[in-house]
Amino acid sequence: MKHTLQSQRGETIVEVLVSFLLLMIFTSMFVVSLRYARAMSQKAESLRETAYAFCAGLYPANNAAPDWKEEKDGLKFSFGDYGEFTVDGVELDSVETHAADDENPHKFYRYSMKPKEEGTTNP
Repeated sequence: MKHTLQSQRGETIVEVLVSFLLLMIFTSMFVVSLRYARAMSQKAESLRETAYAFCAGLYPANNAAPDWKEEKDGLKFSFGDYGEFTVDGVELDSVETHAADDENPHKFYRYSMKPKEEGTTNP
């Protein structure tokens, strides 16, 4: 009896196959996650380069001013339901920038105050 119990030690073929299958599943999940991480890293690098190109158009080198073009002149904005805060003489300006790998320009907008004429007072 003692001899028959000793011969049943060790792993069965089912246990070996299950452990091999689990190893393959975990390995494939790891490889897929590495591929996804690499793809997202490349996408982030591309977005970063595009953002740098747009910023270079908005903030040119050597303290040069960007070429803002006037879109609309003399706008009037009211804030609040009762008109308690109003801004007159606001201009809408735009500037176009190009990314290195993009043919189409991207247009940025800003609101600015009209320059005051000499001799006028602030209301």
